[in-house]
Amino acid sequence: MSREAKQFHCPNCNADLKFSPGKQKFTCDYCRSEFTEEEIKEFQQNQEVYENEQDPDDIPQQDEMTQEDIDRQTQFEEENKLYSCPSCGAEIVSDANTAASFCYYCHNPVILKGRVEGKYAPAKVLPFSLDREKAVDTFKSWARSKLFIPKDLISNSQIEKMTGLYVPFWVANSSTTTHVEATGTNYRHWTSGNYRYTERSTYKIIRDISVNYTGVPGDGSQKIEDALMEAIEPFDYKQARPFEMAYLSGFMADKYDVEKEKMFPRIRQRMFENNRDIVNSTIHYQNVSGKRENSTVNTLSWQYMLLPVWFMTFNYKGKTWEYAINGQSGKIAGELPISMPKLIFGSVLSAVLTAVAAFFIGGFFLG
Repeated sequence: MSREAKQFHCPNCNADLKFSPGKQKFTCDYCRSEFTEEEIKEFQQNQEVYENEQDPDDIPQQDEMTQEDIDRQTQFEEENKLYSCPSCGAEIVSDANTAASFCYYCHNPVILKGRVEGKYAPAKVLPFSLDREKAVDTFKSWARSKLFIPKDLISNSQIEKMTGLYVPFWVANSSTTTHVEATGTNYRHWTSGNYRYTERSTYKIIRDISVNYTGVPGDGSQKIEDALMEAIEPFDYKQARPFEMAYLSGFMADKYDVEKEKMFPRIRQRMFENNRDIVNSTIHYQNVSGKRENSTVNTLSWQYMLLPVWFMTFNYKGKTWEYAINGQSGKIAGELPISMPKLIFGSVLSAVLTAVAAFFIGGFFLG
């Protein structure tokens, strides 16, 4: 049995709406209408009232299924997640964590309702500020600033793979304390007459700090590299809005598959490492030994949020290279591959130019 997929339609022409990062409104590509979040909510509420008033007898009944058909369908649904496209009726197959996608047949955006409801309903969503065109320009400028990249990396066929994805994040607010004890030593050397002297001064180091953290993020998806997500931080949560499914229209979205309890050790490590850096910045001795450190999380609260990221992968020489762009700030992260033919050609060309320059300079001085 197919699950319900949801689309947001234009109140004027009934075409599909998409969220425009540039305009921060919901736009229709067909009649060029634009709507605010409040206008879409009002239209959806009126539409739901109308649908609830329809006579159940007008709904066609499907034929009864045999037990064999039921068993076969149940097995398929256990292995795949099926949704029915509201536009064309096609079956949309997704993995267990996809929350928003596109119909493979009519290419309209759909939102898989059950993936963003109940315990999977985010508290907030941070809408895209960087549209696709700006994301592409950002990536191309960044890639071209590096030498010897493969030309296919910025080809049109490759750039088409760039996808706007709402990534599930657990965002933590916490108060922490860190207590450090150590021994610090300073040395002073001088010479008097035939003798060299060394003075050693020893100090007891005690540091106690309290640090409050607001909005420490950790991505809740197993398939996304944590380090890649950390590299495109920070996100400005002031722009986050109460979650509405309409913001997902036109983008991909995942639901979390890592519970916050499993995410907590990584977030705690990030906070404690920052506390350690703060303490170390206050210790100015030539040698520090016997260091003992104790850090504690005193209070902790969470918010489940969807944050905007432009993603792209590139397969080159048997390896998959991953790139991420912060959909709000445009900050980019990823490792660029090196084209060996370009590197060899560049090295040979450099050697030739150096030799030619040396020849002419030598001839000038000899002449």
